[in-house]
Amino acid sequence: MISRFEIRHLGPADAGDYRAIRLAALQGDAAAFGSTYAAEVGRSLSEFAQRLETSTVFGAYADGRIVGMAGFKPYEGARERHKAFVWGTYVRPEERRHGAARGLMEAVVDAARGAVEQLTLAVVSDNTAAVALYRGLGFEVYGTEPRALKSNDGYTDEILMVRFLLIARRTAAG
Repeated sequence: MISRFEIRHLGPADAGDYRAIRLAALQGDAAAFGSTYAAEVGRSLSEFAQRLETSTVFGAYADGRIVGMAGFKPYEGARERHKAFVWGTYVRPEERRHGAARGLMEAVVDAARGAVEQLTLAVVSDNTAAVALYRGLGFEVYGTEPRALKSNDGYTDEILMVRFLLIARRTAAG
């Protein structure tokens, strides 16, 4: 299937687009994210640009307009640098079910391959479409974090998933 979306790596010069899609995500799908619209709407454009310098973020564009995003950030700990966490996956509702999320996640996996050995992510437990997408891309469930997110509406569990990009050698201790 040929995608109608242009998937591209976002850099600091794309901070305006990134800010727009990030705020749309936090406003439109508030329950799916750890942050909130109120916490991020006041952030400066330079803060959004800085985030694009410290994480790898992709944008999906349709007709020149950003309609989705997904990113990953490697862990920094000396014993965790082999992993990266996928975050911020979102596609505007009117563009869903047309391949944007798959394209974004394929870009994330491709960019992470060679940089890290595995990707982890957390997805709210009632987002069955996202869980199915991630499974279709080779992610496996390894657990559930109960009450992972809290809002005025109560708690939400998150499903924890992993995709191994490189088969690790076992050590004598492992």
